[in-house]
This record gives sequence, C-alpha cells and structure tokens, in this order.
Amino acid sequence: MKKGILFILFCLVMVLPVICNAQAAQKHETGDKGKTYYDDAKTKPKEIYNTNEITVADPDDPEHPMIYLQKEGPYFYYYENGKLKISGWYTGDQKNGTWKYYDEKGTLTNTEKYINGKLVQ
Repeated sequence: MKKGILFILFCLVMVLPVICNAQAAQKHETGDKGKTYYDDAKTKPKEIYNTNEITVADPDDPEHPMIYLQKEGPYFYYYENGKLKISGWYTGDQKNGTWKYYDEKGTLTNTEKYINGKLVQ
C-alpha cells in the first residue's frame, strides 16, 4: 500500500511540471510572455512561468487602459545545460510557498519558504 502511494506521488511530481508547462503554452497564445530562452532558436529554455494580465483604468486616458503582466503559478528556471536550477510558485507576482534551488547536476542544495513575497524560512 505504501509503495503504491509513493509511486503515485512520484508520478505526480514528475508529471506536474509537464502539465504546468502545457497550461502555460495554452495561456500564452499571443507569444512567449512567460518564457525566456538561452538561444535565439528557442530550443534552450531559461525560465518558464505563467502570467496574468492585469488591466488598470487610466483616469487621464480612459480609452487606453494600462496593462500589466504579473507572474502567477509555477515558476521554473534552468541552467544552460537544461537542468533545473530553481522551482517555486508565484501568487500575484510575489514568491509564495517552498522554493527549491539545485546545483548544475540536479542535486537539491537549498530550500526557502515564502509568504506573500517575504522569506520566512
């Protein structure tokens, strides 16, 4: 029973980034707002994240509201060799939850906990 639960948790951990990346791709149909790359051919991702578009009315020019992009949801930053460097979560453009940091070989080196953008642990 324990092995089955561990297997399911392992699968979720492995599949969740793929699902999140697919959602990010769907969310950004107008371009790569939530992606940056190491190369011009866009084959080496540097970072991947979701954004929310926030529209704010401009009282001086109501015809042209101001639009801001906020990071929202899962965040992944990669080494140039393709290994994950940082993973975490954004809520309203602020770090939230556990952020994990890895070395270039993929070994976890540090974790930090954030609440509303403030480091708490």
